[in-house]
Amino acid sequence: MLNIKVDDQLPGKCKVALSGRLDTDTVAEFDAQIASVLERNPPILVFDMAGLDFISSAGISALFRVQKHVKAAGGQTLLLQLQPQVSKVLEIVRTVDLKTVFRNVAELESYLSDVQKKGFGTAD
Repeated sequence: MLNIKVDDQLPGKCKVALSGRLDTDTVAEFDAQIASVLERNPPILVFDMAGLDFISSAGISALFRVQKHVKAAGGQTLLLQLQPQVSKVLEIVRTVDLKTVFRNVAELESYLSDVQKKGFGTAD
C-alpha cells in the first residue's frame, strides 16, 4: 500500500509525502498521482520519504523518471528524510544525486535558503 499526500500550497515548491511501499503493485498509482504534479512544472519538487518503508526497482525507476522530467523543465527534485533501508538501496543503484538528499527539514530549508540567495539553480 502506498499513501501519497501532495502539498502544492508552498511558494516555489511542491512537497509530496510518500508512505508505505513504492513497488510494482503501487507504481501505477504513484505515476497517476504524480502526473498532475508534473503538469504544473514545479521549480522544486520535494519528496518527503519519512514514511516510505520500501522501494523496489519499479519505484526507483518511477522516481528517476520524475527527476528526469523535472530537470528537463528546469526544476530540481529533492529527497527528504529517507528511511535507512530506502537510502541504502538508492546508494547501491546510484540513480539519485546524493547532494539532493536531506536528512531533515532544517537541512532542506538551509539548502533552499542558499538557493534563493544565489538565484535558482544548485547550491554548492
